[in-house]
Amino acid sequence: GRRDALMCGGCGGAPPDWAAEQVCGPRRRSAVARRLAALMKRDQIRAITSGWLVSGPTGSSVVCRNYDDLVDAVAARTGMERALVSAAGLAAEPAVT
Repeated sequence: GRRDALMCGGCGGAPPDWAAEQVCGPRRRSAVARRLAALMKRDQIRAITSGWLVSGPTGSSVVCRNYDDLVDAVAARTGMERALVSAAGLAAEPAVT
């Protein structure tokens, strides 16, 4: 079987990211962080070299290594639908499902 599908990325590069073309590089990561931080009241998102850092007001934080991790973290903290969070981060219209 494919062993690369089981890799977490902890020992080297970031895991594969379907949105890499839209979120790679410091400027794009920062823009995504700004757009998604605007959805949250008290939490903050900071672009870091290997992804994003989502921090709460109590100091709790989570490192998001790819776009799906970031969308999941923001959706969990805001209670918003995942598709809406994903579209907001990419500044796109949400996909109709």
